[in-house]
Amino acid sequence: MFHQTAPRRPRRGGGVAAEEQLTYGIDFGTSNSVVARYNGDTTEVLPVDSGNVPAQWREPEFEDLFPSVLSVRDFEQTLCFGWDAKTTTGEPIDAVKRMLGTRSAGMEQANEDTPLLEEHHVWIGGEPFRSTAAAAALFAQMKTAASRHLLDLSEAVVTVPANATGGARYRTRAAARLAGIKVKALLNEPTAAAISYATDVDIPGRLLIFDWGGGTIDVTVLDYDGKYFEELTSRGIAALGGLEFDEALARIFLQKAGQVPESLTLQERNRWRRDVELTKIALSRRDIGEMDVDFPALGTSLRVSREEYAAAAAPLIERAMDPLKQCLDDLGIGPADIDAVLMIGGTSQIPEARDAVGSLLGADRIVDPGLCHPMTAVARGAAVYSAALDNHMDRERFSLVTNYDLGTAIAGGARKGFVPIIKRNRTLAARGERRFTPARANAFSLKVEIVEGEAGYAADSDRAFPLGVLEVRLPRPEQDPERNAVVIDFRYDHSGILRVKVVHEATNKLLMEAEIDSFGKDGTPLQQGLDGELHRLLAHADVPFLQNSGAETGQIKEFLGLGSGIPDPGGAETSVQSVPDADLSVNGIPQSRI
Repeated sequence: MFHQTAPRRPRRGGGVAAEEQLTYGIDFGTSNSVVARYNGDTTEVLPVDSGNVPAQWREPEFEDLFPSVLSVRDFEQTLCFGWDAKTTTGEPIDAVKRMLGTRSAGMEQANEDTPLLEEHHVWIGGEPFRSTAAAAALFAQMKTAASRHLLDLSEAVVTVPANATGGARYRTRAAARLAGIKVKALLNEPTAAAISYATDVDIPGRLLIFDWGGGTIDVTVLDYDGKYFEELTSRGIAALGGLEFDEALARIFLQKAGQVPESLTLQERNRWRRDVELTKIALSRRDIGEMDVDFPALGTSLRVSREEYAAAAAPLIERAMDPLKQCLDDLGIGPADIDAVLMIGGTSQIPEARDAVGSLLGADRIVDPGLCHPMTAVARGAAVYSAALDNHMDRERFSLVTNYDLGTAIAGGARKGFVPIIKRNRTLAARGERRFTPARANAFSLKVEIVEGEAGYAADSDRAFPLGVLEVRLPRPEQDPERNAVVIDFRYDHSGILRVKVVHEATNKLLMEAEIDSFGKDGTPLQQGLDGELHRLLAHADVPFLQNSGAETGQIKEFLGLGSGIPDPGGAETSVQSVPDADLSVNGIPQSRI
């Protein structure tokens, strides 16, 4: 069992001496982001937006948070970020991180052989922007904040959920790069939290990290022997976090009020959402029995008890225990084999969540929040890892693993079959290869559908995440398909980014060697045009948005290839567009909340 000794207390904010060698870590979160730095001895959090925290939002560690939100200022009609964007009465764009790794049309793409990850679009100030550009704008704001403190955030380790798909990892890295931040590596969030804890409380053991924040839940088990970190397994749920608790509480209020959000104006709905979130934070404390909450947007005052909220949240907490149990099953271990449990992220601090984990693993194994920085540990650990990357010997201290089976889709009747090539929990960097032959004689090319999934489940199931369709041009048509066989080498780097190398077997000719950087149906590389799009978005920090006319919006949609069924801001289909959780997909299919 771990002994919880007092850690070295990190410094916060301010300038540093020029001779200090600083490394940086960025926790790009669904709801909030954090930037931390490490000077070889201690970690400290950069005050990206600490001066703008409203009084009603002042909670422990909240001054260290930069809300991952963009919006348009109420009167100036200019772009804003962070706390300003979160508290404006305009239309906030949040949960951008979820868009980076989700299907824009999902399993509804019945006419496609394999559902594809496609770029989402969001409306900001009446203009459409790709979600990767929106994410890049948030990274750019963090970089600008660092420069205000005379710090150069030109490179960093960026964290991702342990169960992030290849598409999400690629897009996260692309967004940071677009903002002028070189990504030294992508690091799994739970592992980063463990590194932060071990930096402060250097006691060996087997750690279980229960990382539950605003958008996702990840559970990772790793061994730390005093020097080396070895990931053993990770499980998670991509869309289960604080946002779902907001929705559960909102349903209680709607039942009491007898109204639905669609009956409210856009400004009223946004203010109502913030009131719900603040109430959730208050009700997450055990000392609150019930609350009277004024909702000007609904024209009423409502009373809600903590008991009601806990009952609504219970199914979410029960579901969150699934990845924890799966991790134990993966390793064939029980609670006695876990030395300490780190509960990281805001949602993990809900008392009922801590009780549920304690009932499964033992409450005495849960590390006190004061020893593990629940809101900032991920960024702190990433900053420490960044320093390790600068030293080859230190880098070898970290053994990271794959979190999905990588394979290909094959014809399998009503559903696509899935053939794993690189198994999950393989140590990174990981590689595997497979031989492929054309499906018919005299073929000019060969197509391979690359999928991250789980052995035993179909390639078009909800457990599969397509990375793209690899199309290989063959040297020449051959009557015998065997003469055009190719061998494809699949290789994950230490960040979980995939590269492929295709060699023609008969001639040993290299046909292709590339990073998988394309997730759309048309095969367009993700970055194409994004630099100009980001510049256009950031220019609105000074230049007001002008609401587009219907004709102008139609021209934009035509340029983007969006269908006519997409609602325009301020257009005839306002009943759809007024819902702030809606966004746009590149193939013209309206999306529900993600």
